[in-house]
Amino acid sequence: MLTKIKTATLTGVEGSPVVVETDLHRGMPSFTVVGLADATIRESCSRIKPAVLNSGYPFPQERVTVNLVPAGKPKEGSHFDLPIAIGILSLKWGSLPLMDTAFLGELSLDGKLNRIKGALPLAMSLRKAGIKNIVLPQGNAEEVSILEDINILAATDLSGIADHITGKKRLPFYKGKKRTDEMDWDMDFSQVIGQEAAKRAVLVGAAGNHGLLLMGGPGCGKTMIAKRIPTIMAPLSYEEKIEITGIYSVADLLAEDRPVIARRPFRSPHHTISYVGMLGGGKRPRPGELSLAHRGVLFLDEFGEFDTKTIDAMRQPVEEGCIRITRNNEEVVFPSSVMVVAAANPCKCGYLWDEKKICSCGPRQLEAYRRKLTGPFSDRIDMHIRMSPIPKEALERMRQDALSSADMRKQAGKAMEIQKERYQGFRYRDNGSLDEWGIERFCRLDEACRTFLSIAYDKLGLTMRAHNRILKVARTIADLASSELIEQQHIAEALRYRISDGDENRLTV
Repeated sequence: MLTKIKTATLTGVEGSPVVVETDLHRGMPSFTVVGLADATIRESCSRIKPAVLNSGYPFPQERVTVNLVPAGKPKEGSHFDLPIAIGILSLKWGSLPLMDTAFLGELSLDGKLNRIKGALPLAMSLRKAGIKNIVLPQGNAEEVSILEDINILAATDLSGIADHITGKKRLPFYKGKKRTDEMDWDMDFSQVIGQEAAKRAVLVGAAGNHGLLLMGGPGCGKTMIAKRIPTIMAPLSYEEKIEITGIYSVADLLAEDRPVIARRPFRSPHHTISYVGMLGGGKRPRPGELSLAHRGVLFLDEFGEFDTKTIDAMRQPVEEGCIRITRNNEEVVFPSSVMVVAAANPCKCGYLWDEKKICSCGPRQLEAYRRKLTGPFSDRIDMHIRMSPIPKEALERMRQDALSSADMRKQAGKAMEIQKERYQGFRYRDNGSLDEWGIERFCRLDEACRTFLSIAYDKLGLTMRAHNRILKVARTIADLASSELIEQQHIAEALRYRISDGDENRLTV
């Protein structure tokens, strides 16, 4: 006798449907799983048999063969416990109408269902395949309920699912909790005293999704400013919430009290992070910090202390918006569309630019540190901003005039709406995502502006990449001013946000 139960498997952060075929034949009792199953699935018999028996059902004393279709695709995850168990039980129940129902869940020895990783991307792949009903653990129900066009049947144990299938007692459809836009923050830019010029630069960066390099001595507010950038970014759309929640689900980072990611991520890895920790990977590829910051902010504090290999490896993923990892002839793609914000001291000790303290770094230290700050990756960061300490006499005046996150978010929102309308029908999301073709089409200059930028290009020793990034930033500044054309004043401001290679006398914000 043969049964077929539907489920799914994960490859990176993407799910794909799987059919669990269960066959029963006479012979010595055995349990065999085929179809490129990983160790977690192969050892499932040790969980399924006690779970079935402790739920009050007999376990077949014959040869049980489980085939995972398609057989040529690797499969992993403890969530195969439930569909395999249902397949075995269905051998005794006979033909049941389960064609539009899929099963996900890990079993305890007593038959209880445990929460699983990656429930949302698994459910999304099943929805795409035409599945209408998904049976899964109660602990994953709220996470998956963000999908509005699928029926969720949340269960706590195997016997409850068996009663539902046999018609003894139906499981109710799970209704998600009411969600609100989580825009109440305990941090605000009004708490940042002074640094109004730097806050203007951050506004430009957030409005156009431009990377930022904040440079200044210890205590000038670099970290404080960076942590508040998500408070001025646009709220997540429905599609973005699904996308980000799916990544955190795979990484098993969803909290029980917050099963859906409703705010833009802010990730701040320590500078000792490994190559794999930053980009993702491993024997079974999992998302790294770049992917966990997707659609949000990746903050690299103490940028000059990060390993050069790790930083250089970020160049391509940051530009392309995704990370491609190949394992066993299979490519795994992790999204990595992030706003990179780096913060660094001007030198190892931090006092190179300080007028009141003496820098203790030697020439070799300065040169080695400088190479990190002006390398290929920093050249790909759109805006370079120098910050200075706030003068004592200006503290009270600046406290009163501090710009709030609400004000900045309102300004950024208008520029984002302009970009959304401009790029409708194109592959671009914002000014920061423009490539060479997009820059040529949407960042056109008149003759006077071209001459002005050409002179700056020569005098500051800019690279061509820096030239293009200045144009993108100028486009955002024009959008903030509601100007259809990029004017000379917009280019002049964009130039202030760029530190040229080899220029000791960097432009100061």
